[in-house]
Amino acid sequence: MSGKLSFADTRNMLSDPQFAAYTVGNLLSHVGDWAQRLAVGWLTWELTHSPGWLGVILFSDLAPTLLVSPIGGAFADRMDRLKLARVTVGLCMVQPFVLAVLYFTGLLNIWFLLAATIYLGVVNALGQTTRLALVPMLVAERDIPRAAPISSISFNLARFAGPALFGVIVSLANPGYAMVANIFAYGVFVFVLLRLRPRYEAPNRKQGSGLFSDIGEGIRYALTHAAVGPLLIVLVVSSLGTRAFIDLLPGFVGGVFGRGPEALATMTSAVALGALSGAIYLMLRSSVLGLAAVSMFASMWVGACLIAFSFQTTFWPAVINLYFVGCGLSISAVGVLSIVQTVVRGEMRGRVLSIYGIIFRGGPALGGLIMGQVAEFTGLRWPVAAGGLICILAWFWITGRLRTVNANINRTVEFGEKT
Repeated sequence: MSGKLSFADTRNMLSDPQFAAYTVGNLLSHVGDWAQRLAVGWLTWELTHSPGWLGVILFSDLAPTLLVSPIGGAFADRMDRLKLARVTVGLCMVQPFVLAVLYFTGLLNIWFLLAATIYLGVVNALGQTTRLALVPMLVAERDIPRAAPISSISFNLARFAGPALFGVIVSLANPGYAMVANIFAYGVFVFVLLRLRPRYEAPNRKQGSGLFSDIGEGIRYALTHAAVGPLLIVLVVSSLGTRAFIDLLPGFVGGVFGRGPEALATMTSAVALGALSGAIYLMLRSSVLGLAAVSMFASMWVGACLIAFSFQTTFWPAVINLYFVGCGLSISAVGVLSIVQTVVRGEMRGRVLSIYGIIFRGGPALGGLIMGQVAEFTGLRWPVAAGGLICILAWFWITGRLRTVNANINRTVEFGEKT
């Protein structure tokens, strides 16, 4: 089974009513999230005019992943994943409702914004692993390598549509209506989850096994896995060094390019359009054979593009550069996710995906906090360029290990030997 492009298999997957409904609901929830995320970033900048505060808000949104996501991964392996998804998405709806009330009553300040961001970060940290682990239960085993890219397409369509929606909202009204849109989006997704009937996968309930013992087992399994371990290490470097720049864009837009919220929506949409292109490429691949090398090269590509972006002073060339950054970000991260979902044993999937989630969400949180604080003294350009450089160095490290990684992936694909 090669990595050639396949249109018919992808079309068949999307015609499945269960998977299609989940994809649409997931897409709408991400559109609302991204519209609100830009609103929160812009309100943070308006309230403080501080890149340090942008870093703090980013850290508060994503940092709970570092502590809570392993617990969410253990729950995802122990409990009914669909019920857990319904509860966590319902709890997410509370946050935009509270923010909208505070905004329209004139009570919103940076501290309320911080508290609401922490709350949503904790709930998302519990729920994100469940949402990732639910996807393979909605498709046939042979379709799992394409399921992750399709889910990523919905996420990256949202990264395009969400900023576009934010741009329309601020041009017609004010950022508070982004929270209203997010309430509606979450409501639709809850309705979809209530109607889903995924394939049953028995929870992993070992006799005498405690929650923290399960978490430890998952960490050891992921880090020592011949294929997954090295790829996750590079993903750590990429998440710390490059992914945080997206939430620092309000500082670039206002402080470097001297523009307003519409320009922020344009730049974020450029990243999303690039990420969408990368996800479509991955979706059309028929297997994960050869994908490790492609994903690792994409990580290096992102680093090089961000170094170039950090020293650009003209708006539209910078926007074009961000398109190519988005392509690399998508191929590197979603490629690793596809490999994880394909080669990891089913009873370990939730816990390994929780580690992926920690890296994917927690890495930018820590990286954003560091970059934001450093930028207070150096400006935004130098921290972003340094992040790009460490991604290039990580690529040189992984090239000598790809033979072992590929051999393990090949055994899984050819003989079904999940290790």
